[in-house]
Amino acid sequence: MRWHRTWLALALTSGAIAQPITLDEKEYFTAPGFSFLLFHNNYMVGYQGGLQMIQQDERLLDSGDLYILAKPGQVVPTRRVLKREVDRSANTAVIYGSLEEWKTGYRLICRSDGSQIIVQLKLDQPLDWSRVQEAGFRIYAYPGAYLSRAFQGDTAGGVFPQQYTGEPVLLRNCRRIILAPEFPPYRVEISRADGFLELRDNRQQSPSPWFSIQAPLSPGSQQTQLEVRIKPTILPSWQRPPVIGISQAGYHPRQPKRAVLELDPRDELLEPVRLYRIGLNGFELVRHGRPEPWGKFHRYRYAIFDFTDVRQSGVYWIEYKGVRAGPFTIDERALEQAWRPTLQYFLPIQMCHVQVREGSRVWHGACHLDDAAQAPANTVHLDGYQQSARETRYADDEHIPGLNWGGWHDAGDHDIPAGSVCRTVQALALAWEEFRPELDETTLDRQAREVRLHVPDGVPDILQQIAYGIEWLLATYRAGGHIFAGVIERNRLGYTHLGDPVNVTDNRVYDPKLKPYEVQGNRSGTPDDRWAFTNRNTGLQYMAAQTLAMASRALRQHMPELSREALEAAEAIWEYEQNHPPIYAPNAYAPRDSGFRSQEIEATAELYLTTKKDRYRRHLLSLLPVLESIDGYRFGQGPGATLVRSMSQIDDARFRAVIERLARQWREVAAKLEASSPYGVPYPEAVTRPDYKLETRTGIHSGFVWGHGWTLQTAALNHYFFHKHLSSIFPPDPVFATVSFVLGTHPANNQSFVSGVGAFSPLIAYGFNRADWSHIPGGVISGTSLIKPDFMELKIFPFLWYQTEYVIHGAGSYIFDVLAAQHLAGRR
Repeated sequence: MRWHRTWLALALTSGAIAQPITLDEKEYFTAPGFSFLLFHNNYMVGYQGGLQMIQQDERLLDSGDLYILAKPGQVVPTRRVLKREVDRSANTAVIYGSLEEWKTGYRLICRSDGSQIIVQLKLDQPLDWSRVQEAGFRIYAYPGAYLSRAFQGDTAGGVFPQQYTGEPVLLRNCRRIILAPEFPPYRVEISRADGFLELRDNRQQSPSPWFSIQAPLSPGSQQTQLEVRIKPTILPSWQRPPVIGISQAGYHPRQPKRAVLELDPRDELLEPVRLYRIGLNGFELVRHGRPEPWGKFHRYRYAIFDFTDVRQSGVYWIEYKGVRAGPFTIDERALEQAWRPTLQYFLPIQMCHVQVREGSRVWHGACHLDDAAQAPANTVHLDGYQQSARETRYADDEHIPGLNWGGWHDAGDHDIPAGSVCRTVQALALAWEEFRPELDETTLDRQAREVRLHVPDGVPDILQQIAYGIEWLLATYRAGGHIFAGVIERNRLGYTHLGDPVNVTDNRVYDPKLKPYEVQGNRSGTPDDRWAFTNRNTGLQYMAAQTLAMASRALRQHMPELSREALEAAEAIWEYEQNHPPIYAPNAYAPRDSGFRSQEIEATAELYLTTKKDRYRRHLLSLLPVLESIDGYRFGQGPGATLVRSMSQIDDARFRAVIERLARQWREVAAKLEASSPYGVPYPEAVTRPDYKLETRTGIHSGFVWGHGWTLQTAALNHYFFHKHLSSIFPPDPVFATVSFVLGTHPANNQSFVSGVGAFSPLIAYGFNRADWSHIPGGVISGTSLIKPDFMELKIFPFLWYQTEYVIHGAGSYIFDVLAAQHLAGRR
C-alpha cells in the first residue's frame, strides 16, 4: 500500500520533465530509478549477469542473452562474451560473443531512443537446425517481484502462479507482454515486431528458476537476427526512500552506536533525525539533530547519525523523513541475546547423522547413516570436489566405515567439507577459550542418534559442537591416515534435494552384489551413498592440525579422551607433512598452493600454544625469513592473528619485532579499507572500487558474486586478537562496526543477516527448508552483494544462494564476533 500511495503522489505532483535514458561513463544505460547493465556481471546460472535491468531499486530482469537448446544427442556450444563497444553519442553499445565449438559468433546490439531499450540479436551465420531444437533471445524475470502479480499479452493474460501449475508456457504468440501492469514499480513492457514472444514458467523440476521472456528464431529458417524492445516505467520525480541502517538486535549501552543513512543521490537536503524511546506513556524524543554527511558510496549518498552517548536502557526507534527503523533495544543483554539462537538452533539443526527434535517438531531425521563410499578415481564432481588417483585402501565406490557420525551440513546443501568444518571449529574453540559461554540448552543422545533442543544435558553447548565437528575430522583420519576433503551427494538429484535430508539416501550401505532396490539388513542395492573425496592436501592437513590442537585445548577438562586423541592426531599430521613433499590436490574448500605456506605457520604456532614443546618453537623461528619476505596485507589475510596470539608465549626479540612490523603494515592497509565506505568495515577494493568493464569470466569466477558478511566476520574475529595483543596499534572499533553491519547497518536495506534476530531479519532464506520459503533460527546469511558496477543488493528470496544462504563457518565467526563485542563493550 505504501508503494501505491507513493506512486500516486508522484504521478499527481510530478511536473518534472522526463529525463531520457542515456549511456553513462560506466557503460550502462541509466535514467532516474532505472539502470540497464551490459554484461558487467556474468554469473548467468545464478541469474546474475548478461543484460540486467534495475527499476525503482529492484533488479527485475536478468541474464539476457542468446539461448540455444540442442536436439537430443547434440551438445550446446560454449557461449563466451568477448568485448563491449560503446558509442555514447549514439546511445548504443554492442556486446560481441562467440559460440566456441561451432567457431562462429553473435552480437547483442543495445541502444535506446530515450524511453526504451532496443536489443538486436545478430548471428554471424544461420544456425544448423539439424543440431538445434530452439534458439533466440531470452531474458529472465525475478519471481520475488512478480509472484501473484498480473501479466498481460495481446493474446491473453493471467496471474503469475505461486507454484508451478503444469503449464510451462504462460503466454505464446504475443507481440507485446506487460509484466505487473497493475503495479507501476514493477511494470515492464516487452515487445517484438519481427516475430512472437513467449512467457515461460521454468519451474518444472525445481522451484528455484525464474520466469523467462523468450523471442525465438523461426525453427529451420535462415534467420540471423531479431529485435526486442524493453520499455521500463520511469517517473522523473522518483526518489529512493531512505534506508536507516541500525543494529536490529540493539546495542550494549557502552558500545558505539551509529545509524547510517543511505539516501537517493538527489536527496540533498538533510533533515533532522529523531531518536525516540518507547515507554508506557508513549514516545519520548531523546535525540534530535541533523546527520553528518559522509559522501557518496556507489550510487547513493550517505550520512551518519551518532548516538553513542545514549546509554539509558530501553526500547527505541529512529525516524528520518517519515521512515522508521526499529524497534531495537539499548541494554546490557542485547548482544547476549543476539548470538544465542545460532548456538541454540542453527548449529544443532545442521548436525548430520542425527535426528534433530524441538519438542513436537522434528527438524530433520537421522540422515546419511550409509556414509560414505570412496569417490571413484579421476572424478571431477559437483561443487568443486575432485578425486584423482586414490590414496586409501578402498576401491572405487567401496564403503568406508566409521564416517557416519559427526560433522554438519555445510549450507543449504548437505555436503560436509573439511575446510568448512575446520573454520567452524576454530571460531568456536577460540570463543570458548576467550569468553567461556556456558549456555547449555541442547542434549546430544549418541545412542539414540538424537539431538533435543531446549533440553540441557550438563555439557556446554559450544563444547558439544566443537566435539561433533572434530569427531568427523578424526573419523576420516582413522580411515585414511589423513584428513579427507569431504563428503557430498553422488549425483545432482541428491545435491539439489529440497526438504528433510533423511530422504536423500536410504540410510543403508550400498552393496553392488544386491539387485537394484534389494535390501538385506543394513545394506541395499541402491547406489545412493555419499562419496568421500579422499585426496591429501597439505594445506588442508595443516589446517586440520591447527583445528585439532585448538579443539584439544577447549575439550581438555570436559572430554579428556577426545582431547587427547585430537592432539595426538594433530601432532602426527604435522609430523607427516614435515617429512613428505607437499601435495595441494585441488578440492572444495581446500587451500591452494600460493607459494606462501600460511597453514604450516599457523599449525606450528597453534601446536606450540597447546603443547609448549620446543620443537614447534624452533620450527616457528626457523620460518622467520619467510615472514620477513611478505607484506602486511598477506600477513593480515594469512597467519597474522594466530601469530599475535603466540607473541607473548615466545620469548624472542626478533620474532616480536617481525610480527609488530607486519602488524603495523597491515593496520595501515585495513584502516584504508575501513574508511572506504560509511560502514567502517574492511570491504575489499573489488567492492569499493569495482571494475565496470565487460565481465568475460563466467560462473562463480566472474568477480565477487556473493555477499561479504562472512568474510567481514572472519576479519573481525582476527581483528579482535590484533586489538587484544597490540591495542596501541589496533582500535576495537572494527569489531563493533562488523557486528552492527551484520545486524542491519549495511547497504541496500537494514535487515539483520541472522534469521530470527532483530525486528527485521531473513525469515525467508536458503537453508535446507528453502522450498517452504522459511528459515532456520540463528542461521547467518552472506548478505548484501554487489551487482557490478555500483548496485548493492539484498533480496528477500529463498533461492539466491549468493545472498541468502547459510553456512556453518558463518555461524561460528558470528558467535565469536558478538561475544567479542559484548566483552569489549563491557570493558569500556
